[in-house]
Amino acid sequence: MVSKHHGTKPIVTIQRSDYSSLDIPGLMSPLGGIKRFVNSGERVLLKVNLLSASTPASAVVTHPAVVRAVAQEVLKIGGIPIIGDSPSHEFTKNRLEKVYDRAGLKPLASKLGIELNYDTRIKKVQIPDGKKLKKAAICNYVLEADKIIALPKVKTHTLMIMTLATKIMYGAVPGLTKARYHSKFMRRDSFAEMLLDLLTVVPPHLFIMDGVVAMEGDGPASGTPFDLGLMMAAEDAVALDLAICKILGIEPVGVPTMKRAKLRGWWPDKIQYPLLTPADARYDKFILPSTAGYQLTGKKQPRKSPVPTDKCTACGDCQKICPRGAIKVRDGRAKVNYTICIRCYCCHEVCPESAIKLKVL
Repeated sequence: MVSKHHGTKPIVTIQRSDYSSLDIPGLMSPLGGIKRFVNSGERVLLKVNLLSASTPASAVVTHPAVVRAVAQEVLKIGGIPIIGDSPSHEFTKNRLEKVYDRAGLKPLASKLGIELNYDTRIKKVQIPDGKKLKKAAICNYVLEADKIIALPKVKTHTLMIMTLATKIMYGAVPGLTKARYHSKFMRRDSFAEMLLDLLTVVPPHLFIMDGVVAMEGDGPASGTPFDLGLMMAAEDAVALDLAICKILGIEPVGVPTMKRAKLRGWWPDKIQYPLLTPADARYDKFILPSTAGYQLTGKKQPRKSPVPTDKCTACGDCQKICPRGAIKVRDGRAKVNYTICIRCYCCHEVCPESAIKLKVL
């Protein structure tokens, strides 16, 4: 949910946890429980983070244990959970099949008897109050859900610094359209405004954050997993992301989505923490992306470029995703034309071999 906080104090719940002892009822109790957000018979989209065909251990995707635990709570009250996301590359059934399988969601869905989304239809939606987007192609599976519960992952992001609750609905945009938006909104601030526009048109009713094993360094696909040991929940995306920033010791205005949300008047004056506070859950060793700028590091950072390494298998994923056609696979290796590269780092995000490093040239 996105709100302008007219004197209200949003609630953020923070709980110590691991994947073997998830306590969703305890996490949700101060928010009124799942039953406050879902009615019997409603189709409930569990909007996961499935950037690419990655295993849960890589910390790239929402862990299936979290998806299972939330789905079970929805089932208990008679809701109908549907698992879905639009990963990178083409938004096709074959692509979804591969990603679901790799993320451990196919056996989970089969065991619980719940649906994985394979609907690849899209619809153009108007965004009257959008600052950057006035209309957008939105996936049908998002628009047809009665309720949306977003299950973001705590991860770094080389372009947006962090990918958290305020970025989770980028998965409402189909596959390669996301690459076009990278080309259209090249500056970090304009890209962040676009993400917030999407959040207004398809706002989740609830956010449950997977921070048990999080990602630091050069995420969202090639960072380093680390044990944070937290689950978090909130109705408000901005409040939840502000809490994560406090936990990790990040200056929030250094995160583009947080900066633009503040300028929109979306920051709450106060946040209620009925379980743990950010100080209780503080993590002091967090490693930012190497692309983090002055606002976060206090140092001017030279601009980094994507550089294919010897790990490249010439699969062509980077060539497909590049919004400017700056990457071509030739002679068994990806080659980058840096004169037209916009440093959006899409190639770095999608490389299945983590073969693209970010370097100062």
